[in-house]
Amino acid sequence: MTKNEILNHKVWQKMQAELDSFISEFKTKPPGELIESAYELIYKQDILQSFDFDVDGNYPLTDEQAKALLSMKNPLDYLYQEWLDYDDSVLDTLRQSNDFAIDKQIERLKTRAEKEREVR
Repeated sequence: MTKNEILNHKVWQKMQAELDSFISEFKTKPPGELIESAYELIYKQDILQSFDFDVDGNYPLTDEQAKALLSMKNPLDYLYQEWLDYDDSVLDTLRQSNDFAIDKQIERLKTRAEKEREVR
């Protein structure tokens, strides 16, 4: 393995261990706290998955990036906390998706109305 591959693997191991610990703690919470923590769990899983460490031959981080993450006690939580500052982008994406879906349905209704007029 190259130095970069080793560093990427260490980052993955560290963040996966952090996620595993979070999940273990998550499972001990009462239902109300589970609901409150569900968002955090989902996005921590997504953050780890976003690096595509599981894809053979994929080493997404430079040596410098990997070392920066390895220097942190909880790099996954750090990335999650930073993500919270950008969370509105998810809402923007959802709004765009909603608008697109609604516009699609409007077009379907218009098409159906036109066909019904042609039949009459």
